[in-house]
Amino acid sequence: MLAIIMMFVLGVCGIISIGCFIMVIIKMFQNDEATLGIICLVTIFCAIGGLITFVMGWVKADKLQARQIMGIWTGAIVVGMIASFLAQ
Repeated sequence: MLAIIMMFVLGVCGIISIGCFIMVIIKMFQNDEATLGIICLVTIFCAIGGLITFVMGWVKADKLQARQIMGIWTGAIVVGMIASFLAQ
């Protein structure tokens, strides 16, 4: 039963992460970081776009005015990691 609940939590964390990813990309385009936004979108297919977006989102959190989004995204990742360990 615990595994089922943890899998649900993982799904919710994944949806939150995707939403935060999209919001950070939008913030990049709105704040004259179009090149970075394009790089993040193109490299998502190489499986590193999310990581680049996450790292650069924190690096430029103040400029992008995305500190709250990045905090939520970080929380979703941490909760997802904990849930994945508990689901085993």
